[in-house]
Amino acid sequence: MELCDKYLHDYFTINPTINDFFCKDEWLHKRHIQPNIYSEPYYKSILDLNKRYKKILENVNNKTFHDKLLLRIVNYEIHMEEAYEIYMYMPVDCMDNILYEYVTECSGNGYYLFTDKQSFTDFIKRLSSLDDITNEIIKKMRHGIQKKITLYYRVIDSMIDMIQLILKHKSYEYKGNKKTFKFKKHFNENINKYLVKNLQKFLDFLLNEYYQHTSKTFGLHSVKGGKHAYNTIVQHETMKGCTPELIHKCGLRELKRLQKKIQKLQIKLHIPCIETYIKQNKSFYYSSKKEIINDLKKIRKDIKTYIFPKLFYGSCNEYDIKSVPPEKDVDFAYYMPSDLCNKNRGTFFINTSNPEKVNKHEMYVLSLHEGLPGHHYEFEYHRKHKIPDYFKYFGYNSYSEGWGLYCENLGVYNHDIKYYYKLHYEIQRVLRLIIDTAIHWYGWDYDRCFQLMKDNLTYDDSHIHNELGRYISMPGQAVTYKIGEKTILYLRKHFLDHGYSLKDFHKYIMDIGPCPLDTMLEII
Repeated sequence: MELCDKYLHDYFTINPTINDFFCKDEWLHKRHIQPNIYSEPYYKSILDLNKRYKKILENVNNKTFHDKLLLRIVNYEIHMEEAYEIYMYMPVDCMDNILYEYVTECSGNGYYLFTDKQSFTDFIKRLSSLDDITNEIIKKMRHGIQKKITLYYRVIDSMIDMIQLILKHKSYEYKGNKKTFKFKKHFNENINKYLVKNLQKFLDFLLNEYYQHTSKTFGLHSVKGGKHAYNTIVQHETMKGCTPELIHKCGLRELKRLQKKIQKLQIKLHIPCIETYIKQNKSFYYSSKKEIINDLKKIRKDIKTYIFPKLFYGSCNEYDIKSVPPEKDVDFAYYMPSDLCNKNRGTFFINTSNPEKVNKHEMYVLSLHEGLPGHHYEFEYHRKHKIPDYFKYFGYNSYSEGWGLYCENLGVYNHDIKYYYKLHYEIQRVLRLIIDTAIHWYGWDYDRCFQLMKDNLTYDDSHIHNELGRYISMPGQAVTYKIGEKTILYLRKHFLDHGYSLKDFHKYIMDIGPCPLDTMLEII
């Protein structure tokens, strides 16, 4: 067993909920435990774990590939925990909140498997932990008020809207199936007793106590030590030496290149503005949720039949296609991998709440990214192949999202509007380079960020607000798509120039497995 999997076992003893993904029988005896992940004892346990493995790894003479990766990770985690206390006062945001996660789990849309009476009993014990967890979140945010370190008011607006939406639609309710229907009533009573009560408590805190203290500024640049933290984050997320300045300049350069391609497409179509043309053409949009799902199934079949066999060895399991649940309505599309035992299949989620706003021609590029050969193939390949379990759970955004964006280049764009959406999604990822660094490094104001997206994308205002909320809450994550893709494209050219096939290259990238981009460059 590699050290990273020994680390994983020790991590499980601190947070047994990870077994919802791994499905290990020998770990089921702790299925009922939900630790208070916002408490000081929990933070200390994780910090002690990282320091212990740092010491172990530094004393290993002949480190394996995965030893080196783990050492890099624990060093980063230790640094982030010890150097930047700002995160102590902002334990949750609009993207990361355990109460939202429990809405997903309770409704049956998460990894936890409800199979028999004991599984419900165990989960109810987890729910009972939410009282202490919610109290801890509020306590830390109150300390933030005292320290004058609070979340941006628009982030709190988003959180308030989301909780109100969850409570209105009761999206936490468990619907059940024939096998588990008899447990439904009792389970939903406990959901109300613990989850709903704490959602309401947190909502009341945000509305009546916290909101008046929210920050009117945002971005890491606006807090003490924030710029240094951001520089650390982006280099960890991408590669050493990849600074915010370089990322920003890359984004501006790439945006000009793509704007020229849009202009050429407009000339070809004899239209002054392709965005206006698309928005005004009602036939380009769906009329029902069912139509979207059926279309995605057809695209899934076409890619599996005509694209995948030409570029990849072997085969891949099929993925499911479902509508985004209400508690994740801020997301337009995302992929949720299967658990390690494939009891819950990998699923491509698409937002179908407003079909009339979903363009038929963008489904193809989304399918390449989220499904086959993008995230679904990536996660299924690693689930079945011999990489340590640790790296099946803790991945690298630049590897995974870079791969997803790279796969958008593998499609056949034989329709002008379909090709436009390929460019549109690439522009979105390029704007992320500019805006993520603008928010956290250069200190752009909100309106400037909003307008840049408005000028270059066909998204409505609410979609842009959701995107900006994501970048504010998850510094550095958004830059991983384009930096990862450019790295993979560079390596592909290197491979093809040396006489290898595309199939060989794709297999090589998958065999390396999740790792930082500079590590991938060193290997190849």
